[in-house]
Amino acid sequence: MQESQYIFAKIPSVQEIDQYLKSLGLKHGKEVRNSIQKQLFGIRQDIKWLSDNNITRQTILERIRSELEQNKQDLVSVINGTGAVIHTNLGRSVFSKEILDEVTAIVTSYTNLEFSLETGKRGMRLNNVSGLLKTLTGAEEVVVVNNNASAVLLSLITFARGKEVIISRGELVEIGGSFRIPEIIEVSGAYLKEVGTTNRTRISDYERAIGEETAILLKVHTSNYQIMGFTETVQASELFQLARRTQTILMEDLGSGALTGFQHASLNTEPIVPQVLKDGVDIVTISGDKLLGGPQAGIILGKKKYLDKIKLHPLYRALRCDKITMLLLEKSLIYYAKNEQTKYIPTQRMLNESADMVKERAEVIISELDKNLFKLVECDSTPGGGSLPGKAISSWGIQIALKDYNEEDMLGRLRHCDPPVIGRILEGKVIIDCRTVLPHQTGLLQTVLKTFESTVL
Repeated sequence: MQESQYIFAKIPSVQEIDQYLKSLGLKHGKEVRNSIQKQLFGIRQDIKWLSDNNITRQTILERIRSELEQNKQDLVSVINGTGAVIHTNLGRSVFSKEILDEVTAIVTSYTNLEFSLETGKRGMRLNNVSGLLKTLTGAEEVVVVNNNASAVLLSLITFARGKEVIISRGELVEIGGSFRIPEIIEVSGAYLKEVGTTNRTRISDYERAIGEETAILLKVHTSNYQIMGFTETVQASELFQLARRTQTILMEDLGSGALTGFQHASLNTEPIVPQVLKDGVDIVTISGDKLLGGPQAGIILGKKKYLDKIKLHPLYRALRCDKITMLLLEKSLIYYAKNEQTKYIPTQRMLNESADMVKERAEVIISELDKNLFKLVECDSTPGGGSLPGKAISSWGIQIALKDYNEEDMLGRLRHCDPPVIGRILEGKVIIDCRTVLPHQTGLLQTVLKTFESTVL
């Protein structure tokens, strides 16, 4: 074995690595410096590998290049073949080209974000979005912050700091990313008071729990799971009467936030925002990027006397949205106002699209593929994203059958295609659910799947 100093002398310098990557037209310099440092550390630890006489500076450079290409973390466009319409790990709701084109034309110029064209003085950031949401939901006032967790936190801090928040044990939910209602209540400075049991809570449970320190009756929609069987919950309309008698605030975190019903009857179990407000709820919080289909945002709707106080809280400025989010939300809401959301908002289109329309798209994709390797199969899509738990939508997918690949290997190969394709396993076979394959991606998917045909030639 060579002496260690000669072994380590094989390792190229960072400058040499940069020059090599640059010559290949790959990312280099500070863009990948952290990744390169980690790789060099690993290489130095691998003394046995370095001591191989066949290892040269060139082979080390090639190893670094290969690992950089395999482990790149750039955000790229992917094809969602999972059938989960609102896929949390794939960016939730996507935007239509029409919306992005409108927004691009505005954000590449100065805007009247906080400027009144009528008076020539400072204007309100929320004016356009607020007006649209008031019309669409019936809310008296609107506040928009950066996500729904912020919306819940800001509302609780404003009205319940140092006081009690009463909630059913069956609604102490945890949403993705460790967003736990008990912890949010604790961070807000309020005191959690649980009532009822996991599966059954009655109006009498709330009545007995209310005291002088009670500030909010909090109802949380269990948007990412279901409790089945021997269950009982209290509806917002019942809690409204109790809240009025006891002079407490009634707040509901809907999370997903459906503004309208769906064409698939099976999905129409979700509380619709306008109805919840009509039931008397004082403060309602929803997400902008789930069922609504817009950008990530937290939307607070409700009574003006409460929301005006929320807007005055110092934390509001820290949590409010930037101009791009506000524009994306505004343009999305305009399509709701025109009743064109299922045409121009992809999430709404996919959630409402018929199985026959999905099948037509799948047939176009498979039309030029080898029928021995690919076939159409019926499957079920899901709303996803912590919305409408347990609900399914009839769909059609493309099943892939290559004898030399097991399911996990097949999924891995799909992920390493250009563009990456994210599929799923159904009954032991890999499928691409075509409900979530966007119309402009059908040609791309067809091209990707054709590369599988060469595997068996």
